[in-house]
Amino acid sequence: MPKVNKLPQYPNDSGWVNSLARRQPKPSLAKDIKVDALILGAGFAGLAAAHRLAELKPDWHIAIVDALAVGMASAGRNSGFMIDLPHTLDSDSYTSSAAGAADNADQQVIDFNRNAIDYGRKLVQRYKLDCDWSETGKVHAAATAQGAKSHQAFMAGLDALGEAYTELNKEQMIALTGIDYYHSGVHTPGTVAVQPAAFVRGLADNLPANVSLYENTPVSDYQWGSPHVLKTPNGSIKAQQILLCNNGFAAMFGVSKASLLPLLLFASMTRVMSAEEQALLGGEAQWGLVPSHPAGATIKRTADQRLVVRTGIKSGHKMRYDARTIAAMQRMQRESYMRRFGSKLPELEFEFSWGGLLCMSRNEGTVFGTIGSNLHAAICQNGLGVARGTSSGKLLAEHVAGHDSELLRKHLRAPKPAWMPPHPISTMGVAANIWRHESMAGAEA
Repeated sequence: MPKVNKLPQYPNDSGWVNSLARRQPKPSLAKDIKVDALILGAGFAGLAAAHRLAELKPDWHIAIVDALAVGMASAGRNSGFMIDLPHTLDSDSYTSSAAGAADNADQQVIDFNRNAIDYGRKLVQRYKLDCDWSETGKVHAAATAQGAKSHQAFMAGLDALGEAYTELNKEQMIALTGIDYYHSGVHTPGTVAVQPAAFVRGLADNLPANVSLYENTPVSDYQWGSPHVLKTPNGSIKAQQILLCNNGFAAMFGVSKASLLPLLLFASMTRVMSAEEQALLGGEAQWGLVPSHPAGATIKRTADQRLVVRTGIKSGHKMRYDARTIAAMQRMQRESYMRRFGSKLPELEFEFSWGGLLCMSRNEGTVFGTIGSNLHAAICQNGLGVARGTSSGKLLAEHVAGHDSELLRKHLRAPKPAWMPPHPISTMGVAANIWRHESMAGAEA
């Protein structure tokens, strides 16, 4: 029986989690069970899959297991944008389309991401989730001439796709953010901002009656067969169907080992601003900026009046990070913060600093659909876990349940991840690419 040799190892450092009220996790698995379907991973994909599969198969007994508590892994560590538009991270302008044909790759991404937003909205409204769901769009912000040039390429891509946007000048950027760091912006209206940890915790605490969730339950051994058998520290699971929704960690279960690229991204969050600090900053009460260049800094002002700075990328081949890495990233983020907010709020300190893993492929490909006998996967979200995870999890559940749709058929035909050379060759290539992008980002970081 093959063993799982790497498990999620995150310290309790996520600002999204720690800024929420304390939650009692569901008990870990403590006995042997048999289920119709087992979902590995309680993040965006896994929880969306659970809700949809339970709806389509109400007579099935469905289980979800996660090695950590819900929200402690990658789903509670990202920037909290459910992006509707193309957002290719390994590019200089996010989009890739040269023409606005309805069947081009970017248009399929838009359809896929908006399916996630529609489903997410439905779940938020159904369960009245308190997760700061905000349909206010996002702003691509430029602080340099190179950033403005990237904006031109981005807008040209949106024009080709027939997508709406609004150009913002320096005065409008000041009115939005309260600071004069940015000289231009591009607002796109379809993105949803969400408190990611609150979103997944809300989904986990409102699962249908035929779904059992086992948190803090790492899988140590597995055997694909009929039934599939998985071992955990205090119980085993026999399942007729397996849905792998554990993103980069699916490689530990023998899936796409030579084509999944784990990366670590980092962020810091300030303490809550006082009323005086909020007035001193000015601007609107809540907003989110993504950089004009993908290697730049993502900046958010949250609903509870904190500032978040996300910048810094490292290879994630070890699938974890240490205190020294966090300290170095926090210094980088403090420099980024001070360039933007130092003239107004130099004493506003960071309360939390953390990292999180994302999974990418060399060609933006994804692992989706049936990959073995009663074995299915929705992994490799290419850095857009909130939207792509939610949509792929929902669609995978529909696939397993025999439900059909044009969107599902298109996603089943989506490109698979391309092969990559093994570590350390791939890691060196990643490091060189990160250096190239960060050098181009400059003051956008």
